[in-house]
Amino acid sequence: IDEKWFYMTKKSERYYLLPDEDKPHRSCKSKNFVPKVMFLTAVARPRFDSEKNVTFSGKIGIFPFVTQEPAKRTSVNRVAGTMETKAITSINRDLIRSVFIEKVLPATKEVWPRDELGSTIFIQQDNA
Repeated sequence: IDEKWFYMTKKSERYYLLPDEDKPHRSCKSKNFVPKVMFLTAVARPRFDSEKNVTFSGKIGIFPFVTQEPAKRTSVNRVAGTMETKAITSINRDLIRSVFIEKVLPATKEVWPRDELGSTIFIQQDNA
């Protein structure tokens, strides 16, 4: 398991647009204060059968630290009550623990190879 922070957009971006194409919409308030979002990735060692065919790719999932909130006010872009995806900027131990329990463990159980279900699974965090 490893986590990585990404900026939601770059400070300056170059677009090559057709004459009738609109510019992409930037949703951050200021180009100098671009919000960051954290993703948690879970991978495992891939499994192969005796003929060297892949039985388990090792990909478990990528889980973003975001929340869905209804918009408080009407704006030019949306009406009040529309669900907005917002990045969680304060990540603490309780939040990581809840993501492990609610998202990572069920996803691991779902994709884990059926012939290894009785074995112990060790979760190793990188830079924990």
